[in-house]
Amino acid sequence: MDAGIAVTALVASRNREDLLPGCLESLLAQTLQPIEILVIHGPGGSDWEAATPYRTDPRIRGVASLRPGLYAAWNAGIQESRGRYLCNVNSDDRLRPDALAVMAAALDSHPEVCLVYGDSLVTTRPGETFAHNSSRGRRLSQPTYQPRVLLASCCCGPHPMWRRSVHAWAGVFDESYAITGDYAFWLRLAERAPMLHLEETLGLYLDHPQSLSHADPARAFAERVRAMKSVLHRYRDIIQQERVPLERLE
Repeated sequence: MDAGIAVTALVASRNREDLLPGCLESLLAQTLQPIEILVIHGPGGSDWEAATPYRTDPRIRGVASLRPGLYAAWNAGIQESRGRYLCNVNSDDRLRPDALAVMAAALDSHPEVCLVYGDSLVTTRPGETFAHNSSRGRRLSQPTYQPRVLLASCCCGPHPMWRRSVHAWAGVFDESYAITGDYAFWLRLAERAPMLHLEETLGLYLDHPQSLSHADPARAFAERVRAMKSVLHRYRDIIQQERVPLERLE
């Protein structure tokens, strides 16, 4: 970990050459600096080539993921990351210019919190920006965090930010999941530490039929149930108390 880098953005891109440049521009325009942007690509893909015009920027690095799947890509990025905080940003995501700064400041101010998340505008048109989009106010408004809320649904939104240090005790993403590995990991984090919802619209989310959850809803549902069952017996006391132990995580 590099003490000078506040945030590492994990950008896993697979066959999204058309959307990746807009994602990188969104990240390079962030008010929080310095940041690190890892473009994680699989073998044989052309996504890293699509980033060629941006490679001279020292904030951007390419990371090869040797195993298939989104969560293998994130794990490869985590291993290479140098930031204190991590944020997953899909190639079709666009962030508000101060999104990383707002989330990092919240983690700085709440040392007991493991992860923060905000709300997002929603569009169905690829390639739009946060400043200029066709959402017309449609948004993903996430609920206030409670353990029972997370157990009922993945409430953390499309681009949360979490402490890199949690991987020392929570491990990494379970690569046996194809769609809901992030949800399974958030459930694991919440067994030890709380999360925090920021009531701000911090990004633009692309709702499209080719997304993982939309493309295979039956598998998404089965994986979600599997993730819930894996922690349910440990969550009973947490839900009953409606809290988890508060402690400094770093």
